[in-house]
Amino acid sequence: MKKVLSVAMAGMLALSLTACGSSEKPAGTQAPAPTEAVKTEAAVEEAVTEAVKEDAASEGGYTIGFSPYTLTNEYFTAVQTGVQTACDELGCEMISFDPQNDPTKQASQIEDMIASGIDALVYIPYDSAGAHTVLQTCRDAGVKVINVDNVITEDDYELVDGIIASDNTQLGYLSGQWVAENHPDGANILIVHLQTAESCIINVEGFWSGIKDNVSNADAFVEVQVVEGEGATDAAFNVVSDALQAHDDIDVIYCINDTSALGAVQAVEEAGKAGSIDILGKDGAPIGKHAIKDGTMVQSSAQRPTYMGYLGVQNAVKALKGEEFEFNIAIESYSIDASNIDDYDLDAWDALD
Repeated sequence: MKKVLSVAMAGMLALSLTACGSSEKPAGTQAPAPTEAVKTEAAVEEAVTEAVKEDAASEGGYTIGFSPYTLTNEYFTAVQTGVQTACDELGCEMISFDPQNDPTKQASQIEDMIASGIDALVYIPYDSAGAHTVLQTCRDAGVKVINVDNVITEDDYELVDGIIASDNTQLGYLSGQWVAENHPDGANILIVHLQTAESCIINVEGFWSGIKDNVSNADAFVEVQVVEGEGATDAAFNVVSDALQAHDDIDVIYCINDTSALGAVQAVEEAGKAGSIDILGKDGAPIGKHAIKDGTMVQSSAQRPTYMGYLGVQNAVKALKGEEFEFNIAIESYSIDASNIDDYDLDAWDALD
């Protein structure tokens, strides 16, 4: 803060000298126009403001906004834990809000963050294709953006400073591979999707690739239906219940996260089909690992949300400092099933080490 104080004192001295000069001007000398005095004062104020910013930056005192599209899902609270941990380590302040799956509210909250003076934003958009306006607003305000988890569309890559996500193709592929190995003769498959999320679209594509690359007859694997589970337990329960009534030959249910997989588990149990349908999730969440241990789910492709949020802040600060880092980072995923479930802590997400 010494640097800030010295600049501020210099600014005040400059203003006082300007005032004295104008009051004791030689005869016949025209006083400076009021607009010039205003410009001088504004210039000094700007210099002080810039000095404050530079001093804060040197101490790591940035303000980082975090905007997921919901915080009711524990996956996103795990991301937030990583964001907060990195902010604490780097001496930054974190600001976050819960849009509650409302893209309009999310955009409004980000505008509020910008108005409050955030320096960077760690951003998980609700709708990948609808993120352009938010990203342009951040760019116009000079706010650095690190897009994590749900990846924006390629057309908007130029509006962000970095992207960090799981290897979304691999996440789906590992689940498809499990199905291929455990249903070698074919299966009727229900997909419980989140179709507004680009990452989930990639997951499902990877899922089918994981099957087709590991079977001799890909035509034996049939997509019975795609339902919109919204990534939520209640929504997934409702749509899976309806699908089970419409189709009595479902062998496999692939869900784009463990939260919706639990809704599928409940629907299958209420339909009296527990044990006859294999349910696969994604995330490697504590709830998913417990379900695998209990035998109600068969597989989950695990992510590292805490590390994702942590790395998001690390790269945001690098962007603010003008340091180089990899633009597009894919975090490797891994498969959890009955064969290795005992290797993992059922009650924890990922670790930072």
